[in-house]
Amino acid sequence: MCVALVAGLGAALRPQADPIALVVAARPLSPGITLAAGDLSVIMVTDAQVPDGAFHNPGEVVGRQVVIGLTKGTPITTSVLTADALADHSAGEVLVPFRVKDADVATLLRVGDRITLVTATPEGVSSTLAEHLRVARLPSSAGGGLISSSSSSGALIVVAASQSVAQQVAAVSDQWLGVIIE
Repeated sequence: MCVALVAGLGAALRPQADPIALVVAARPLSPGITLAAGDLSVIMVTDAQVPDGAFHNPGEVVGRQVVIGLTKGTPITTSVLTADALADHSAGEVLVPFRVKDADVATLLRVGDRITLVTATPEGVSSTLAEHLRVARLPSSAGGGLISSSSSSGALIVVAASQSVAQQVAAVSDQWLGVIIE
């Protein structure tokens, strides 16, 4: 018993490393939102608990946009604030933009939604262009996305897709495409 007491006292008297501030999500955060001070908290952690690309001051990230969804308490890192998080490069994904004629369609979407793209001939014959695409970016007026919508007609949407599907979508990017929300 005395040995345990002496060991515990020794550990308590040993100098501890100074805690480090770590900026984390104060609440669940949706992809595409612009971070405000109320979205962030600061917790104190040890050096070993600080992930790569972490921030220590909320002022460093206020006004930046989150590109993936975060749960409460998730550290804010450079990887959740950059376009690298939008495509799964290990799965061969790339990003490809396309335009829909009705800008209101984009307001129905959220980053992370799955969609199917369809095309139509002038005669009204439709065909499926690509299925199960993940929405990666939206116009800023549509669900807090990342792209400003400067066009007076339609809306630009960016999806993550395999290279071959991205080529098919890019090949018809001069056409208006239809969206089916999955």
